Amino acid sequence: MTEAAADAELPVAFRKGNSTEGILPILGYVVGDQVGSRLINDLWGDRIAIVLMTLAAGWAVVQRHRRGEGIGWWIPSIAIYLFVRGIAGLIWGEDVFLAIGIALKVGLGLAALGSVIIGKPLAAKLAPLVLPFSEATQKHQRFISTMRNLTLAYAIYQLITVGFEIWLLGETESGTGFLIIRTIIGSVAGFFGFLAAIFYADRRLKGIPDFPGVMNQFEEIGLVLEQRRADEKNN
Repeated sequence: MTEAAADAELPVAFRKGNSTEGILPILGYVVGDQVGSRLINDLWGDRIAIVLMTLAAGWAVVQRHRRGEGIGWWIPSIAIYLFVRGIAGLIWGEDVFLAIGIALKVGLGLAALGSVIIGKPLAAKLAPLVLPFSEATQKHQRFISTMRNLTLAYAIYQLITVGFEIWLLGETESGTGFLIIRTIIGSVAGFFGFLAAIFYADRRLKGIPDFPGVMNQFEEIGLVLEQRRADEKNN
């Protein structure tokens, strides 16, 4: 099986990518802040950190688009957001730059909540990017209700974490400290939240006729990934 063929069998979320894309913006900020602060001053450290984080995040967006992860207006919107956030940070400073990130989480939480209210839960749109749900499964009422509940849980989680991040921003003395603490806590919380969502979805969706189960789908994806790694070693 060729690499292209293996990727074609995988949902977008599992197609081959660079594992550093998610962490690179954080590293860019930390390195820029520390180097700039030591070589010049704290003000320039903040500005260099903002520029490096914006460029790194923009690079990650481009890489995802090249892998076919663009979904309508989503990729252009991220690019515009990163540009506006970077300019605002350069003009008004580190606190504004970080506060815009928190404001985005508020927007995501409210958008998720709104999608539940209007009967079009975001999870129903995004789930096929992670697992290969058939059209019949996606139209089943149990799938729709499960995605509604998951979207609602995500909205509540986002709004709760916003309160924590506002408190954390006021308690930390630097943007670097804020980002490191937020990343560690957010990664752990996100990991357990993802596991809980998977187990919940697996239990709920087993009631759909002919649906193999979420866990079985992950096992099938795992086999494709193993085959891809084997092909890469042979090549």
